Formats: sequence, C-alpha cells, structure tokens
Amino acid sequence: MILYRQGIFGNENISRVWKGEKEIKNTHPLAFKIIFGGQMNKFTKLLFIGVIILFTFVACDDNPSENQTEDPIPPSFAEVVDIEFTIPDSTELLTFTTEQIDYNGLMVTGYSLDQFIDEDSVNTYLDEDDFDGRKLFAVEIVSGDGYTPREHDYYDLTWEDFATGFLLPSEKGRTYFIDENIASGYNVKWAHHLRLYRKIDVVLDANITIFEPGAFTPQEITYTKEGESYTANAIELENFISDYVTEDPQNYEFLFTAADGWVNDDSNNIFDWDTIQNSYWLPERNKAVFLDANFDTIFKSVKVVEKIDLVEIQR
Repeated sequence: MILYRQGIFGNENISRVWKGEKEIKNTHPLAFKIIFGGQMNKFTKLLFIGVIILFTFVACDDNPSENQTEDPIPPSFAEVVDIEFTIPDSTELLTFTTEQIDYNGLMVTGYSLDQFIDEDSVNTYLDEDDFDGRKLFAVEIVSGDGYTPREHDYYDLTWEDFATGFLLPSEKGRTYFIDENIASGYNVKWAHHLRLYRKIDVVLDANITIFEPGAFTPQEITYTKEGESYTANAIELENFISDYVTEDPQNYEFLFTAADGWVNDDSNNIFDWDTIQNSYWLPERNKAVFLDANFDTIFKSVKVVEKIDLVEIQR
C-alpha cells in the first residue's frame, strides 16, 4: 500500500490567498479588467463586482459546516540519513542484471532497483543477520541535482514498493514503477542516491502509516534492568500512535511484530494504552522498552520492531 504524505497544504493555500495582486493575474481576463480598468459596459462591471462581493462573503464565512474538520498532521520526514547507496554509473551497471521493460509502449533495458541496495550492508548496519533488514527502512530517491519526491510531499517508499521499481538508463536515467498504484512522482530522472531511513509501520484496519523515528527529537532517560542502571536516548512510543492514526488509543491493544517474526500475541504480552504511555523506542539500540508504573524498570523489551498493529478491544 502506498502512502502519500499529506503535508500542511492549508498554510500554503493561505499564503496564496493573501498575495492579492499575484492571484488576480491568474483570474479570468474579465475580472482583471474590473480591477485595473478596461473597455467594459456599465452593466458588465456591476455584474462582476456583485460576483466578487458574493465570493468575498462566502470566503469569510465564520460558521463552516459541522462536517468540516482539520486533518491531523501526519508523520514528518527524518532528516538524518541512516544508510546511503549510490546508483552505479554506466560502466558499473554492466555487472548488474537487466531485463526488458515496457516503457510507454517501447521495450527498454531496465535494472531492478532492489539490487542497488545491498542486503549484507544493511544487516551489518543493524548488526543482524537472521532476516532481510532492508524491510525495516523507507527509501528516498534523490536525483543528481538534489531533487527528491519529498519536495512534492510524497512520502518515502516502503522497501516492498521500492523493490518493484526499475532504473531506465536510456530514459534520462529515471526510476520507473510499473505498478499504477505507485505515483508517477517517484519516477525520478537522473536518479543518483538511495537514502534509507529506519521506519516503523503502524497498522489500523489495514491502513498503514509510516513513522520514521528520526523525525522525532529524543530525550535522555535512565532505567534499570536486572539491577543495572542504563542511560539512553529515547523516543516516547506514544509518538507513533498520534491523532493521525486514532483519536481513541485507549480503545485498542497494541501488537508489536519484530523483524525476526516475534509477535506479542499471547495474553502475557498484550500491551494496552497505559503500557504504551510508559514505554520508549531506543533508536541507538534498535528496540522498544516497556517500563513499570514508576518509569524506571524494564519489564519487557522488543528488538528490531517492524510494525505495530492496533486491535480494537472487544467490550
């Protein structure tokens, strides 16, 4: 499933509204004549002035419909890259596997994108070797001149979606995704860098929201485990269950799935909302820790978290 990062478009729209002269230049030529003068008869001028006044009152309505609600702000982008790969140049590409791809009715040579992100390198970064660690990262495609789909508020690609894409050297070195569910905004010309950011998927009713822990500012916490005291940079887990996912987190239980397949799906490991509020993600240790009510002792931890499923409590 592809997620399009919504961004805060409201502010952008507001900035355009108040640039009055600039917006007028984009209006219908007749409206332009009303403001700046022109050869129009008196009736036509009055008609258009009336229309402008009408739209002014509509735009200034202080009592919007009850159905109009402000959308919650979605997760932000991580700014610090976890791992970066460079797409090979034309000479290096000769050592990679090719296949013929239908691009706009023309068969061209393509290279599957997944082969440009080395599994062993990613697993070395994670210090794990029991699974393909690439699935734990979102991928940003960056062109040689620095352009990225982020500039148009497209969220970073999941590994599963990224791996379906191709590099087409003959078509301006662009990335290309055959799947029509993947927006054309990810077809980046002269693709050069592939940047990986650690992610955690939050799933509610089959809808997936991608959170990049690197988008949050960590805080330093001290906790105890088996009598030993530890200090670590930490992110509150409740940051991953924002209003963008649900406004009623207390109505759910939270199932954590680790990349190695471990799931807290038995009665002794069910995490409720109160537990989540006492818990943290430790980015440098790549694990979630669950503290007791005093916020000082770990009673459970989950390494290499891949996703968090919200399961509605049956009352």
